[in-house]
Amino acid sequence: MNHQSGSSSFQVLFESALQDYETQTGTPLASHPLAQQFQNCQSVESVTALLQEQAQAFSNFRENDKIFKLLKGVVSGLSKVSATATLGHAIGMSIPPADAIHTGLGILLAAFKGVTADLDALVDLLESVEHFLKRLNIYTKIPPTHAMTEIVVKIIVELLSTLALATKQLRQGRPKKFVKKFFGENEVDVILQRLDRLTQDEARTTAAQTLEVVYGLVQNMRVVIDDSKTSADSVREALEIIQEMASDMNKSKRDKLQEDVRRWLSPPDPWKNHNLARGSRHTGTASWFVSSSTLPEWKSSGPRSLLWMHGKPGAGKSVLCSTIIDNIDTMRKSGLASLAFFYCDFREDDKKDLRGLLSSVLIQLCHQSDSYSQILSRFYLEHENGSKHPSDEELVQCLKDILGVPGQAGVYLVIDGLDECSNTSAMPSPREKVLKLLKDLMESQVPNLRICVTSRPEIDIQAALEPLTSHSISLHDEGGQTEDIENYIKSVVNTDLNMRRWKMADKEQVIKVLIEKSDGMFRWVYCQIVYLRLCLPGRIRHALDELPETLDETYERALRDINKANWEFAYRLLQCVAVAFRPLRVTELAEILSFDFKTGPIPKFYEDLRLEDPVEAVLSTTSSLLAIVDVEGSLIIQFSHYSVKEYLTSSRLAETNDIISRHYHISMTLAYTLAAQACLSILLHLDKNVVSADSLEKYPLAEYAAKYWFDHARFEGVPENVEDGMKRLFDPSKMHLGIWLWIHDPIELPPWKRTRGAVTSFWGYTLPAETPPGSPTEQAELALRPRGSSLHYAAHCGLLVIVKFLIIQHSQDVHSRCFNDKLSPLHLASRQGHGDVALVLLEHGADLTAQTKDGSTPLHARLLLEHGADATA
Repeated sequence: MNHQSGSSSFQVLFESALQDYETQTGTPLASHPLAQQFQNCQSVESVTALLQEQAQAFSNFRENDKIFKLLKGVVSGLSKVSATATLGHAIGMSIPPADAIHTGLGILLAAFKGVTADLDALVDLLESVEHFLKRLNIYTKIPPTHAMTEIVVKIIVELLSTLALATKQLRQGRPKKFVKKFFGENEVDVILQRLDRLTQDEARTTAAQTLEVVYGLVQNMRVVIDDSKTSADSVREALEIIQEMASDMNKSKRDKLQEDVRRWLSPPDPWKNHNLARGSRHTGTASWFVSSSTLPEWKSSGPRSLLWMHGKPGAGKSVLCSTIIDNIDTMRKSGLASLAFFYCDFREDDKKDLRGLLSSVLIQLCHQSDSYSQILSRFYLEHENGSKHPSDEELVQCLKDILGVPGQAGVYLVIDGLDECSNTSAMPSPREKVLKLLKDLMESQVPNLRICVTSRPEIDIQAALEPLTSHSISLHDEGGQTEDIENYIKSVVNTDLNMRRWKMADKEQVIKVLIEKSDGMFRWVYCQIVYLRLCLPGRIRHALDELPETLDETYERALRDINKANWEFAYRLLQCVAVAFRPLRVTELAEILSFDFKTGPIPKFYEDLRLEDPVEAVLSTTSSLLAIVDVEGSLIIQFSHYSVKEYLTSSRLAETNDIISRHYHISMTLAYTLAAQACLSILLHLDKNVVSADSLEKYPLAEYAAKYWFDHARFEGVPENVEDGMKRLFDPSKMHLGIWLWIHDPIELPPWKRTRGAVTSFWGYTLPAETPPGSPTEQAELALRPRGSSLHYAAHCGLLVIVKFLIIQHSQDVHSRCFNDKLSPLHLASRQGHGDVALVLLEHGADLTAQTKDGSTPLHARLLLEHGADATA
């Protein structure tokens, strides 16, 4: 194809995209006033400034600076790509492609209505576009070809389609959290598939084109060398071009591989905890430790250097840990150290076990050293490009391989709150696995490895760490800790809006009493300040005389202070927060409070019971026991401290003589039952009319319910309490199962296995011949048709009572195979370690030797689990 015909075909593509944009949004891009303004802009800065003018609604949000930084990255990326002949001369358009994207962005920003959920979605979208354009930047160094031009134009067309859909959704007032949720599920699947294919084409074309360019440069160098008139500078210039291109290609490849590895390991984010701990740090806190001799001694020690900092509940260990991390991070930024840190967190499952710790540490380290990154990348490739999940033992060995690389800067591993790792009856428990890792690392005498651990001085932790510890600090015995508490008390009393108006004598008395009774506990001091600041001036002295001596007594006082009319409301709040598998958003918890639990085993959901202001209701009802935290733009509810949950679930509270506070003791069985009942109720409440991203927005709890209901229902003593609801959900004659799996499929098959043929052949359902693939009719019909039988999902989730119900009462076939892997219910139960379910399936004739497509059997799965494989893989 000659240049002229190529330009013509590109023009047709782009003009069609402009027409599609106008159809979706009702706005013609080429004639929009912004388009002319962008065409008059002469620099990246002027384009960015014009976009910022359209984004005035962002000014009140903390992400404001991030939005503008992303916008500049997008504009810069477009500018570099557009500067090449690829977009600059190949297309004669009514509006240049880059300006079309700029105008589309401006219209999208102007559609923002000041809703946090919209903001989250926009940030996701801009990050995706910026990332993609960074990859395209390499083409600015390569002479354009027809093939490359075609691919880049198609990519720009897809980006324009994305902007159109996003603008349409924002204008219709349907905000979503993630980029793909901007659209209906099927719309985004189509776009992502197209972009994925284009990405593959781009990679192949770039490789071929680069070889062609390099070959041409080599030929030119031969001419240069043979030409006595040409200086060596020309040779050096050609070599520099080759070197720069190779460097860019290698970096692009490494970045892509690192992102693949991150998605594979799915590490929990330690920065969320770190930022919260750092935000709680009072000015000057922990400076005594930074200036002490212990920190530099530990940092300069050789192998077997472990610092253990321990203290009672509420001693401020996490805040101190954040100070240590920041101190070492300064060294890391100067190239003097590698740093990985992890905050164990009782509120999040993936922050309470060894796998979460290892995956987070490995990803952090691989970003700090090319040698480390190569080892982790090789580990990923050895697991068939991430198609197989590694066992804990393999992850540990990978970490040891990384730590054993010679010639690297010192490695610092910091672990906070080890006592928050689960210490269950499992053999071994998650906490024991982490302690074993620390023992292995210390005994292996890895050079230049230094470990810092903070925890309570619990017996099992003390027994494991004391023999390994080179430096041990008890915060209770440190004078600097006492000074920190004293400074904190003085600062709050003299600056708090309520307390600073007190008489000087009252303030001095409060400071004196709190310092004397603090016993090294920041948490105790904080709770007393929350209580005292609300006292009338005449009650301050009396309140000081009645201060509780311990944290237990402090929490007991908080429970007694809850208004009797709010008992049920408060108790339900505390129960749900105690058993949630991830921190609950305010809107989700508000839904749980909208059920009538007196209507039977499965409570009824009443939308008119929703709280108008759940934030105020929580804060006014539970005082210092619960906290609302803004995490990445979402308000979540959590216990204000680990010691709160510990107290509420303790035998101390169950056996207290105080009747009022004893009422709030949380039985884990009852709490899990309540959560399971609420989750099942909301899933049964939904019908096929809710099967759209927009309709689902009306039910904030639905996503959590779909993902975690069976985890709640499996807890000991719960299944018999929710049996009726589970049977209704799994009833093959109803749509409930399909609705659940549409929201969240726990087997999580990759999208490429979700084919029309696989679904229709299993269910014996044939769409009308005139129904074209991908049509709205087909999407609606297939959306609620699970990719496996009810028995497959019951076996996968470990629901013994439902497995029996489906086999006996609904005659479901234990031999049935589903999915491309030809999995039977027994395969799924064995892979997840559900031994009781596997036995029932075997009793009803399931084949233990049945092979999947890759030749594995249920027995293979069981053996892998026994040797440390991940049951969630």
